[in-house]
Amino acid sequence: MSRTVRSSVKRVAQKLIGRSDVRGFLRQQKLWLSKKIYRRPVSIAKLRQQLIDLGVTPGRTLWVHSSWNEFYNVALRPSEMIDLMRDLLGPGGTLAMPAFPMDHNPDKVFLVDRAPVYTGLLCEVFRRSPDARRSIHLSSSVCAVGPNADFLVRDHHLTLMPWGKESPFCRLAELDGRILGIGAGFNFLTHLHTAECLLFDEVPFFRSVFDGTIKYRWKRAGGETGEHEYMRRIGDIRPQRLRRHFGPDICVEAKLSNLRILAADAKPFIERAVTLGRRGITMYIQPVPRPELFFSSKGR
Repeated sequence: MSRTVRSSVKRVAQKLIGRSDVRGFLRQQKLWLSKKIYRRPVSIAKLRQQLIDLGVTPGRTLWVHSSWNEFYNVALRPSEMIDLMRDLLGPGGTLAMPAFPMDHNPDKVFLVDRAPVYTGLLCEVFRRSPDARRSIHLSSSVCAVGPNADFLVRDHHLTLMPWGKESPFCRLAELDGRILGIGAGFNFLTHLHTAECLLFDEVPFFRSVFDGTIKYRWKRAGGETGEHEYMRRIGDIRPQRLRRHFGPDICVEAKLSNLRILAADAKPFIERAVTLGRRGITMYIQPVPRPELFFSSKGR
């Protein structure tokens, strides 16, 4: 479907439902229907065992994406869910979550230790943990707690690529970390974006999904200040286009009542995304991924 057709369809849908946020409206309707269908409570014991079965074990470094709207059959508060995962990881484990700032305005000072997140209620409660460390990044900040937290987050503001080699996203792979999507499926796995960063110099197409840079100022609660500049991503993506390329050898799924959980080891997940990118298989629909843009400069 061309961009013109998609825009026309979107305008018609906006007129029919009387609101501009079509995707938000559809998510609300889907959640309403789900609550009518799935009413079986999820016991804490079963949830705990399922997390263990999916690799949430002592000493692991765990990265969690989530949608708290999907926890309606789980009798836990966000803080209790965080405590459950930290208990499973033990004192030697590290827990990390996306903490993308709600306000992306580069003209304002990014208050690293105070800015709320738009990545969900669980992430916001986690961000407020007294021992949470937060990376400095206006678009792709990350919070972490545990022995590996400092390694994950400390250099994010020194990188040009938001999800590149020294970012928390790639460093998770260095730690043999585990990615978990709880109520947030494949479309929400930000680690898919590592491909365009790692292939930026190698594959011409991925240079076209960035346009210029964004520069902003930041400030820590303790008074430390600085500036950071990073590449601005553009384009339109459909992550679900890649789902069939991530089979059970990479991603495993489970379901408790309505609650879907997806798990993957970060290293093979990122390696698969990069391999697909080299082959011209991408989640981008704009810019148009023309085959001639996917030759590798390494092969020249």
